[in-house]
Amino acid sequence: MRRVILSGIFALCTMGIFAQTNTNNLPSTAQEYIQQNFSSADVKEVKENSKWKIWEDEKFEVVLSNGLELDFDENGNISEIESQNDVVIPTSALPSKIASYLKENYADAQVIGWEKQKKEQEIELADGTELEFDGEGNFRKVD
Repeated sequence: MRRVILSGIFALCTMGIFAQTNTNNLPSTAQEYIQQNFSSADVKEVKENSKWKIWEDEKFEVVLSNGLELDFDENGNISEIESQNDVVIPTSALPSKIASYLKENYADAQVIGWEKQKKEQEIELADGTELEFDGEGNFRKVD
């Protein structure tokens, strides 16, 4: 009897741990962003970080079939795009001011990472170059 009770408790506790592939729990802003910028890739996994994880900046983590990982805040705003296996991030998925800067100054560069923090944004290129921008997307420096 004790095993049955323990097994039941374990099953209930682990149900919330597994990620989902359903995007219904994502805010509409995030769903639209994925559709507009990554329509050729399928959503493999959606993780929703619970509210008690106060150290987590991202509320939703989405893994796409092409190897990109997208992080969204609780309102569905994109905060990070990370490439697994150097999958190239389309410039259309980046803020327009940063995309324009890349087109003018790094036309052939391949973007494999982008992150937005409160007062800055950072781009990682496939050749290892890191570019820093302010919160509005104005270029600061090569890191």
